[in-house]
Parts: sequence; structure tokens; C-alpha cells
Amino acid sequence: MPEIALTAQIIHRLKERFGAIAGVYHSKFNHSERIEIWQAVKEKKYQVILGARSALLLPFADLGLVIVDEEHDYSFKQQDPAPRYHARDTAIYLARSAGAKTILGTATPSVESYFNARSGKYGYVELTERYAGMQMPDTQLVDMKQRNGKKKELHFTNDLLENIQRAKEQHQQVILFQNRRGYSPYIVCSQCGWSPQCVNCDVHMVYHKAKDELRCHYCGFRQDTYHECPACSSTQLLIQGFGTEKVEDELQLQFPDLKIARLDMDAVKTKTGHERIIQDFEEGLVDVLVGTQMVTKGLDFDNVSLVGILSADQLLNFPDFRASERGYQLMMQVSGRAGRKHRQGKVLIQATNTRHPVLQYIIQHDRHAFYAEELEQRKKFLYPPFVRLIQITLKHKFQDRSLNAGYAFVQALGRIAGCEILGPVTPGIARIRGKYRSEILIKATTGALKTIKQKIRSSRKSTLSIKQFQSVEIVVDVDPV
Repeated sequence: MPEIALTAQIIHRLKERFGAIAGVYHSKFNHSERIEIWQAVKEKKYQVILGARSALLLPFADLGLVIVDEEHDYSFKQQDPAPRYHARDTAIYLARSAGAKTILGTATPSVESYFNARSGKYGYVELTERYAGMQMPDTQLVDMKQRNGKKKELHFTNDLLENIQRAKEQHQQVILFQNRRGYSPYIVCSQCGWSPQCVNCDVHMVYHKAKDELRCHYCGFRQDTYHECPACSSTQLLIQGFGTEKVEDELQLQFPDLKIARLDMDAVKTKTGHERIIQDFEEGLVDVLVGTQMVTKGLDFDNVSLVGILSADQLLNFPDFRASERGYQLMMQVSGRAGRKHRQGKVLIQATNTRHPVLQYIIQHDRHAFYAEELEQRKKFLYPPFVRLIQITLKHKFQDRSLNAGYAFVQALGRIAGCEILGPVTPGIARIRGKYRSEILIKATTGALKTIKQKIRSSRKSTLSIKQFQSVEIVVDVDPV
């Protein structure tokens, strides 16, 4: 499973079916609990294990089947620290080495897995209808440009508010999706334009209203919020943008009698925090669930009739070749939470650019057309699955040292047949955790992988042998996401 939050709902169902031989393993367990589960798996006391990516590293004695649910999810990729493995690819390799079978399950496959399935590398089974014959949700686009006057300050259109009211009257539940936590992504002085920045990273500090503090979502730095601009002493500080905390706050003002809960990293503090929130929603103790991508993944609720996607533009307007794929997957996945039983659900997607091609594929439920278009673009501009990507990141506390080390690395690589080397460049966020970064991207064909692997090793050694670059940290990430 990609998220620990998903294990809570599914483990109850597995235990009902398999009893004591079903266990769960994830990083929220303490050290002694992990050792206990490790030993139980080794001794075959557990024959069914449900877990996040780290569960693949348990000492299975007689592995027969590995199921990767929501295989497209980017949470399966380990980022820091090393090893930077992808749990889906690791599961396939593990099953193959153990003589076991692998099932990759998802309603929105990754472009790479879709390509492998359609080209015959993987077997391919397609479900053409929903469970129990339920209709696909009625998906509609709502133009955010139609708001006027004071309503522009709200993040809910009239259509969405009316449908929430209707769901309330019919005793149905609602899920609202906003893929940004906190109250506001940044505050800004209306007089001089000053905005608080993290002392360690080149990013805005995010305002969290509950504790009246500013936080950096990259390094974790926190500080009290400002009530006066330190640059010009103005008290006219404006809150810009919105996150899940603000959505919860504004919705409660619109519907004072609704019971609203929030599911994001800030709301889930304890080992069982996510389980409590999901159980309360499942039992009908909560009317509206507001959340980040944690609400999009495989959760099964009987009584959800409405899903609202509050800002589709934010998901799609991102400088990454996977932006369309990620936006499509997130919106399709959260749409799938509506109308799973009893009646057809409804999905309202709020967007400014309602003509975006991805949004058209979503409302038409035309997944094959989306993947065909995405594969055509990937092939044209040489991106996976037609090449392999290797990203090399060089980090140092001085920016020029990081960039110059990148140039030395590229020079050491030289020209390599079957490879295109891009960079070094300074990324959009130049500094994280007090270190400046430069990045090199290598596009490699399958036949060049062995050569490029050897060249990267020798180039790393060569770069670090230069005295001024000995303190540079070099990170190699194969198949970055």
C-alpha cells in the first residue's frame, strides 16, 4: 500500500477473512514492535502481510504472491535517505527472484506500467464496470472565473455550495480535495510586498492558523507568525492562497452545523490518528472530509455522494513532464470515492482553465485517449517509458561551488553513445536545508545503461578528487519521480 492511512481500513477486512495469520507493518510502529513483526514473518506466523513500501524488506520464507495496490502512486518511491528504490519495481524483482507472482492494481496506471501492459511485457486485465454495476460518477467542470464580488474571496463556487447543501439534506457525505496542507501557502505585505522566507530553504513559509505559526514544508523550520511587516512596519499582511486548514475553516463558517474533519499530515499526529479519522467518517460521525492526496487513495466509503476538487489548475500547472499524469491520476482517484454504493455519485471540478485537455479526458472517462496522448508526447520529447532517467544532484552550502562541481561532473562524463546529458542547472528551489543544489539530468536508452553506470561512478570519483569539491554531496537517483 502506498499510504499508512490505507492500511487501517483494509487490515480489518483482511483479519475478518484470514484471522490471526494476517498482519500489518509500517514505519509508525516503534522499534520493538517492528522486531516482533519481523520475527513473526520469519517464523511464518503471518502468512498475509499488509504494509507500506518497507514491508517488502521483511524476511519472507516462502513468498507466493505480491500485490502492489495503487501501483501508480509516487509514495512508493523512497527519496531520502538512500537507497532510493521504487517499491513497485522492487516488488516485481522480489517476486521474480522468489518464483512468485506479482499483481499491479490501479484504476489509473502509471504511464510506464500502462505501456508495459499494452506492449505485452505485462499481462493486462481491464475492469470495464464498477463493483455491483454502479454507474461512474457524474463529473462536471465548474468555471472559477464566474465568481464575482465578495464570492471571489471564497474558494467554493455556488454550484459546489449548493451541492454540499443538497448532500446534507439527504444525509449523504462529502469529500473535498485540496492538495496543499496548512492554512495559506504564504503571507505578503500589501504595502511593500515583503513575504517571510525560510532561513534554510528558498521557499515561502506556510501559515498554519491552528498554532498561529509559520512552517517550512521542506526542512520543518517553524517560527511565530508576523503581525507587523518587519520591512516597513505595516500591519496590512495579506493571506494568499489556501490549504486544507483554510478550507475546513471557511466551510465551517458556511455550514456551522456540519461535522467536518481533516485528513492530512498535520491532522495525523499519532500511530492511530489516521485510523480514527477514517473510522469516524466510515461510521457517519463526520459529514465532510477535507484532505490532501491522502483522501484520494483506495478508501471505500458507502455514503459519499459528492466529491469536490477545489483547484484543478494547481495540480496541472506544474513545471514537470509528469504534471498531466499526476493531475489526471489524483483527480480520477478522488472522483472514484463518489457513489460507490446505493446511488450514482457526483464530482465537481473547480478550475480556471476549463479547456485543459486533461480535464476533458476526466469528464469523458476516456482513459485510453489520455494515455495515448501522453505516450505520444513522451516519445516525441524522449521521456519514460522510451528512455530511462538518471538525476544527479550536487549539494553544497555555497551556490557557486555546487554549480561548478556540476560542470566538472559533466566534463568527466564526456559524450556517451545512447545518452543525452542536460545541465547542470539550478532548480526552481535552489536551496533546501541550507544547501544549494545543481542538477544534471541524463536520458539513457536501455542499451547504454551499463556504460552510463560505470561512467557515473568514475565521474563521481573524479569530481570529488578535486580539492574544492571534496565537501560537495553528490546524490544519484535512477528513475526519479
